[in-house]
Amino acid sequence: MEMPQPCTSEDPKVDALKAGSEHAFRCLFEQERDRLHNFVLQIVDDTDEAENIVQEAFAEAYRQIEDFRGEAKVSTWLFSIARHLAYGHLRKTKRHNYREHETIEFLLADQGDASLITEKAVEASERKRIVHDALQELPDHYRRVVQFRDLEEKSTTETAEHLGLTEVNVRVRLHRARKQLRKHLRQRMER
Repeated sequence: MEMPQPCTSEDPKVDALKAGSEHAFRCLFEQERDRLHNFVLQIVDDTDEAENIVQEAFAEAYRQIEDFRGEAKVSTWLFSIARHLAYGHLRKTKRHNYREHETIEFLLADQGDASLITEKAVEASERKRIVHDALQELPDHYRRVVQFRDLEEKSTTETAEHLGLTEVNVRVRLHRARKQLRKHLRQRMER
């Protein structure tokens, strides 16, 4: 029995992945599995579901590798597939975990220079904190509309049904909420 080749830090090559190399996909899996699992877990907050979504993301990447255009790193593309699947899971189960807004930029940061990653993470964390504070200052009836429309990506119709409002009321409240958020964020940035 032939021993599989060990993975290197240079693996996997896009050409090898597109050629269907089992070695390249195994290396991609070994290199990204844990980070991808932690990323998905932050979104769905369920270990079993996170594992299922990770497996599905790798399978989807395998099926779609020919469509990969190479405009981003393979890991970035893989994370976008996983993010899409995780949000789809949340929509199907009508759940939403807000922790992903605190971690998404950090986990998607390139694996390059550690100081750059740390700086980006700090900046992202600060931006997230400012947005979170601005959301908390909104009146509840505005915050709930923003939650459904912008954070959970629900349609105007779904939001109206869930909150017992008309679609016009949802649009008006969303407009007013965004206006207040912009004002608050502008004030925070000027400090």
